[in-house]
Amino acid sequence: MIRPLTIICLLISINHPLIYCQQPDYIRGKVIDSKTSLPVPYATIWLKNSEVGIHTNAEGDFRIMNSPEFQSDSLIVTCIGFRRLSLAFTVLKMSEMNNLKLVPNIYGLKEVMVTARKRRLSPEMIIARALRNIKKNYPDKPFSYVSYYRDYLKDSSNYLNLNEAIIQTLDKGFTWASDSSKHRLLEFRKNIDFKRINISPYYDIPGSVHSDISFKQMPLGYVGDQYGNEFFILLAHDAIRNFDKKEFSFVDTLTQSFIKNHRFSAPDGIYDGNTLLYKINFTAKPQLTGDIYQVKGAIFIQPADYSIHRLEYSASFFDSDKKKKGIYNIEIEYGHEPALNSKMCLRYISFNNAFIIPDSTDNNFFKIESGHWVSVEPYKDNLSDLTAVVVFNNEIDSLSAKDRKIYDITIRDVKARIRKIKVDSDTLYLTLFNDNYNVTNDFCRINITGLKDINGNILNKQRDREIRQFRELFVQEYNKPLEFKNDCFIEYMPLDQNCISSSKNADSFWMNTPLKAKEKQQDSENLK
Repeated sequence: MIRPLTIICLLISINHPLIYCQQPDYIRGKVIDSKTSLPVPYATIWLKNSEVGIHTNAEGDFRIMNSPEFQSDSLIVTCIGFRRLSLAFTVLKMSEMNNLKLVPNIYGLKEVMVTARKRRLSPEMIIARALRNIKKNYPDKPFSYVSYYRDYLKDSSNYLNLNEAIIQTLDKGFTWASDSSKHRLLEFRKNIDFKRINISPYYDIPGSVHSDISFKQMPLGYVGDQYGNEFFILLAHDAIRNFDKKEFSFVDTLTQSFIKNHRFSAPDGIYDGNTLLYKINFTAKPQLTGDIYQVKGAIFIQPADYSIHRLEYSASFFDSDKKKKGIYNIEIEYGHEPALNSKMCLRYISFNNAFIIPDSTDNNFFKIESGHWVSVEPYKDNLSDLTAVVVFNNEIDSLSAKDRKIYDITIRDVKARIRKIKVDSDTLYLTLFNDNYNVTNDFCRINITGLKDINGNILNKQRDREIRQFRELFVQEYNKPLEFKNDCFIEYMPLDQNCISSSKNADSFWMNTPLKAKEKQQDSENLK
């Protein structure tokens, strides 16, 4: 069962993967806003004659193969809110970053009267019509598409653990649930050009086997981890494809809950090429989010047929210092697809979320340095009960140390009784009642949980490290027949443990690998 992200307050045959080495020659590019020089994320880039397309990433970057068959072709760049750009492939520079500038194409419609049958339509009415028309506007018969998929981590601005794949999806159509679709892995690469760190593929899910500090933990939320399969996690968050089933907070079930859970602004006019769309901004209702969460987004609807072209959705929260911190961000775009009788089909989907793990590089966390037993109570000359002497690397907080509930001392499988607790700077003394213990011959165990040092650091807890997990899918071609030497479908396990379906057609698709640090530096210098 596909289990999408939920904010906590709502309760809502195996082959070894290929190791990435060197790509064939490619041309690097960046799509930027001509007015602001800011990158344009997720712009669509098509080769007019070859009918092959890619998308820029969140930073506006793209790579395109330098194939001889493209030399007589034209490059077409489009993005919602910008004028279409067309240029000859031959004008692209081989060794430098190609900065392609898109001209904004936005018109304010906040005061416009959106009418139908001589009456004004509110934003809610426009969205309601779009939701009712989903089955009409989207494919109801089986179709397939091939996409470039990648997942990676980001620590500040660095790419980590980049995995890339070419995936074929066999979809039965929107009259079927999305989890009835099947997927083939045509190619998979662990990209070693970027740093890789050892990290669990699983998320902390309360009440499940994946509930431990070693798993990835989301701040104020959780995500169903699909048995470590990030590709399935991504598909679970396509609210348009999963329009009639439970989704992420606060979309919930799109056709039933979206309108009642949000407040909407008057529509703005925005163009996708020559196609007019209504952009309607929204926020989740305060009675749902409370004072902690901030949820906002935008939905783009074509008034001619009430098709949904794009959905943007993001959630954040305010920490104890009132600083805004992101939880997750989702961007989904659909468009009319000629290969499917102009039905609305997925162009791309991106989903990223923050999570926290212990920082394995933190070697200065509060911990035990040494420990031993004595049979004389400290600071006294007479024989007394057995005492455990535990030395820490920092001065102990006396208040937390005197809470007897944080200690679990077992000797000979019997729980020992603490008679006295004493703290002296960085040393803890735990004196037990004399029950004829022999710690030399008897098995003994001391567990301490929740003890703090004078700086508030908890025992054995390394500092937290916040990382963002990204998953992105960019469709390159629809309804292309493929021939397979061997055929297998993706299963519920991490993608690198799945089998590869070998197809001679796989070479016709390529991977839009992110730019490395050196290339990004060159990009920055070219923009100056």
